[in-house]
Amino acid sequence: MGTRFPVTVDSEFRAKIPQSTGAIYYVSASGADTNDGTDPTKALATIGAAISAVSAGGAIVVGAGTYTETGLDLDVASVTLRLEPGVVIDPATGTALTISGARCMVDCPNSSALITPAANATGMLVSGAFCYVNDVRVSCGSSADLGFDVTGNGCVLRNCRCSSPLIAAFKVQGDRVKLEECCTGGDSGDSSIGFWFTNSLDKPRAVNCGSQGHETAGLQVDSGCTNGCFESFRSGGGDGRWSLPAESGHTLAGFNSTGIDYDKQLDKLITFDGSTAYDLFKVTGAVRISNITGIVRTQIENAACTIYLQAYSTNGTADITDAPGPSIQNLVAGCALERQGSTSDDLDVADVSGGPALSEPGSGPLDGKNAIDIHADPGATTTVRAILSAGLNTGAIEWTATWEPLDGLSGSGFVEMS
Repeated sequence: MGTRFPVTVDSEFRAKIPQSTGAIYYVSASGADTNDGTDPTKALATIGAAISAVSAGGAIVVGAGTYTETGLDLDVASVTLRLEPGVVIDPATGTALTISGARCMVDCPNSSALITPAANATGMLVSGAFCYVNDVRVSCGSSADLGFDVTGNGCVLRNCRCSSPLIAAFKVQGDRVKLEECCTGGDSGDSSIGFWFTNSLDKPRAVNCGSQGHETAGLQVDSGCTNGCFESFRSGGGDGRWSLPAESGHTLAGFNSTGIDYDKQLDKLITFDGSTAYDLFKVTGAVRISNITGIVRTQIENAACTIYLQAYSTNGTADITDAPGPSIQNLVAGCALERQGSTSDDLDVADVSGGPALSEPGSGPLDGKNAIDIHADPGATTTVRAILSAGLNTGAIEWTATWEPLDGLSGSGFVEMS
């Protein structure tokens, strides 16, 4: 009977397993390109020099430091580019890092390497097929256009992040690309996209990814992109409406904005400044809005004033609650204003100034008497407005509303903060 191998392998044996079958080259901010780079004590000074030296099956280990090289392109197949914690790639022009070699891997284990691309440039372009990129962050600073641009087929990005791009954080153009645990945040005014899947690709995958603050869209899937699978995708505050063509065979599981059941909640704080009309939410398409509630956060001025809600566009108005509505004079923090009935009913006031107060909602959050369907004006911006009978200068109300699109996830129905 032959010798049986043990079920487990001890840590000493694991430590002796080589990480690469090819030559390993080392790069250090304190190195020199006159070195051969084959030992940490003989490290090269630039990533470009290491790419020129490495061959297929080899690896490059880059030590902490800032590298300002331009035109970096890992154009050798099957190479591992290991970026240690503290690596910053910060070129003055052009794409910061291109991965054009097939089956390459770029990672920064248990940390996050940083790429800061130049103005109107791209952080990382992955054009090689079946490449893996792990734990890389791109900071666009409202200056660079794209965080990650993936044109190669079959690539995988895991735990990658991007902030403040002008155009898109993740632009996917290759077939069968998978994004896992990736996230992004945009800046107001940049009109950017969080995750953009273009019209020329097939079978994209996004698993447990999240976006917020991208005004054009958190998720944009172009018409012509087919057979996508989006699992536990979250589109957060500040994101514009998602774009998802219904005819292209896409599958969603746990799409959250904030829920696959389309039960979405928005919050808007208005502070009185002497105006008599305050836009709360912007409406696009056809939506069902329910549970419109205002909570007084700062005591309201002790002056005669009533309030009601209306749908407004420059072409006309429609009352959501009865006008002129109930008095809000001198309401203290904690008082509530709720839409509990039909358009002919006032906002219900729960006044806590003398003790606890009760209110009775309709039979359900989306189908009770407190729900209302709003069909936006196709010719002008439509908003839900709070209308006051007098211009108050003191007081603040935080408004919340839950909503769902009436035309499905792939339709145009959408509500956002105005």
